[in-house]
Amino acid sequence: MAAEVARLFAERGVTFGVREHDGGMLHRPIPMDPLPRRLAAAEWQSLERGLLQRTLALDAFIQDVYGQQRILRAGRIPAQLVYGSSSYLRGASGPAAQRPGQIAVAGIDLVKVNGRWLVLEDNVRVPSGISYALAARWAMRKLLGRAMPAFGASRLEDYPRRLRAALRQRAPSDGELVVLSPGRLNAAYYEHEELARLMECPLVTGEDLFASHRGCWRRDGTERHPVTAIYHRFSPDYLDPLAGFSGSVIGVPCLISAWRNGALGLANAPTCSIADDKSLFPYVPEMIRYYLGETPRLDQPPTLDLSQATQRRHVLAHFRDFVFKPVDGSGGKGIVFGPIADGEQRAATAAVIEAEPASLVAQPALDLERLPCVTADGTIEWRRCDLRPFVLLGSSPWVVPGGLTRVAPDSDAWLVNSSAGGGVKDTWVAA
Repeated sequence: MAAEVARLFAERGVTFGVREHDGGMLHRPIPMDPLPRRLAAAEWQSLERGLLQRTLALDAFIQDVYGQQRILRAGRIPAQLVYGSSSYLRGASGPAAQRPGQIAVAGIDLVKVNGRWLVLEDNVRVPSGISYALAARWAMRKLLGRAMPAFGASRLEDYPRRLRAALRQRAPSDGELVVLSPGRLNAAYYEHEELARLMECPLVTGEDLFASHRGCWRRDGTERHPVTAIYHRFSPDYLDPLAGFSGSVIGVPCLISAWRNGALGLANAPTCSIADDKSLFPYVPEMIRYYLGETPRLDQPPTLDLSQATQRRHVLAHFRDFVFKPVDGSGGKGIVFGPIADGEQRAATAAVIEAEPASLVAQPALDLERLPCVTADGTIEWRRCDLRPFVLLGSSPWVVPGGLTRVAPDSDAWLVNSSAGGGVKDTWVAA
């Protein structure tokens, strides 16, 4: 069965990129485990309510910190965490940043520890992975054929239509909807191609677009097509060299100006980066209480602020009990796992903590739930897994049933991210 799944993924071109020594990108089939993760309906319903609650609070926070900043003036979140964040794009400020629906898609990372679900991370900048979940479901349907409906797994194939509708909702006028990709050197380029195909939208790079404060257009030979909304797969600071990182060679000058002037829809909005800053992660429960007036439905592990001397000393004294994450990191980059760090990693991490304590946060090292996986030789191996559900904020908010289960590459690995060689499982939520 494992060999058949690998063949299906290879034939369909379900790949994830790995950076080579020469700087190139090798796109190779992502591993898929044929044993699905199964979630009971009641368990999923509880998670679904918590995921939607969390996403709505994050969206309200983004609007607020680019607008009236009520939560900062109320002292519920330290203002310096927002103003001092590299993810706070001042060039994105304005009325467009204060509209509901800054988040179109959220990917909330969940882990199960000792039978208890916890939120490990929020991803609203450029949440990726949904195409791999769709590919995993496709492969299981191929494997099981007519027997698949008997398992009663909730459908997730409606995602592309709903994403297109959410993008259209953010469009200020008639015109094209496009998917904007950094290009083939991006590890998740397969996802960009697949979503563009499923959404029936042109796939473009920055070279295909030009913009002014009045709008955006797609080049097609000598023709010019007005673009009304973009689903982008860029880190927002690279979208527009005039409003973000000035050294960006893949962005489109004036793109954010067009968005700020209400002439273009962007999903997710460039403001969303601030909600991915891991130094703000401990305050998400407070956002839920402040904006929604509700008790948080999902728990999360404590996150230590290393700029505080007492917490810094505690972490350094108990290094092996913690995981260290860059506050502006993504894709598993820069994470150090204390339990398996060697002497060189430990010394380097301690040096960063002493020199730039605000650049990292620390969380307890959690032994994630292990699920059975089929190895290449057909035996069963238990590997750590997480779950990335996806929340769409359209005219009717929707949580994709299940989402993407990510699998560590072997039984000893702590990091489940695809960039570390991890794979995926199909996730079945009982209908």
